[in-house]
Amino acid sequence: MVNLEESSFDVPKEVLKLWDKYGLPENVRRHCIEVAKLAVEMAERARQNGYEVDVEAVKLGALLHDIGRAKTHGLEHFVVSGEILRNEGLDEKVVKIAERHFSCGITAEEAKVLGLPERDFMPETLEEKIVAFADNLIFDRKRASFEEFYRKLEELKNRVEENQKWIVENSLKRAIRMREELEKVTGMKF
Repeated sequence: MVNLEESSFDVPKEVLKLWDKYGLPENVRRHCIEVAKLAVEMAERARQNGYEVDVEAVKLGALLHDIGRAKTHGLEHFVVSGEILRNEGLDEKVVKIAERHFSCGITAEEAKVLGLPERDFMPETLEEKIVAFADNLIFDRKRASFEEFYRKLEELKNRVEENQKWIVENSLKRAIRMREELEKVTGMKF
């Protein structure tokens, strides 16, 4: 179990209950805490810069974004995260943060090619973008640079099937746009 004293991050009881109910693995819980730390920092900086952002939704969304990994570590984990949170009656804002956190988003067309439900999984709100981007910069529990994330995406191009390379190309372009937007909004450099 996550030692909350060691984590130095306040994990709400409702999150702990859901983690326990679904048996979320320890390493995933620790990853979610690290994503939440960065996401909350970004959300607070955005708020200080005059942007409207629901910091509590960012925190809950980040802590629960990978709950689907309790059932699968496959690509579809973010879809499963959304299903779990929706079934648990969480606010739709938090559900969508979890459902749209993968990479820099997936369009309906890309989802179809990847064998996922044919619908849009693109982060739209500032809260959704913050959590998706923070997740991209946390490798396991270590904070990485944007360049490290970008290199991982580029390397992925060599490992995917030919009919999926365009999806990675789209992700690379979206990653750059998301970085630019969030650097502007937060005043942070990634």
